[in-house]
Amino acid sequence: MRPAARNPDGPDPVKHGMCTAFPSVPSAEDEVLAELRRRRVREAVAALPGRCPQLVAALSEDPPPTYRELSHRLGMPRGSIGPTRARCLACLRVLLHAERYA
Repeated sequence: MRPAARNPDGPDPVKHGMCTAFPSVPSAEDEVLAELRRRRVREAVAALPGRCPQLVAALSEDPPPTYRELSHRLGMPRGSIGPTRARCLACLRVLLHAERYA
């Protein structure tokens, strides 16, 4: 029986299970598809009625503005922001769903 060959740099990390999780790097195809999704969402937001495009864009800021800030910026009562947001997002879902199955 022959003795095992020795690696001068130490044990093979992959062979010995030291490298079990490699960082996930998106492929070029993943990058293109992600940009296509972002573009579709931007186009659907722009097609929303009334103040919805401004409201949805403001709510997607990081960090999102408070309802007080939104009220001042968009000139709408604080109490109507939540219900308007719900209607805007429902409309956005319909637009994106219709586009997906068109």
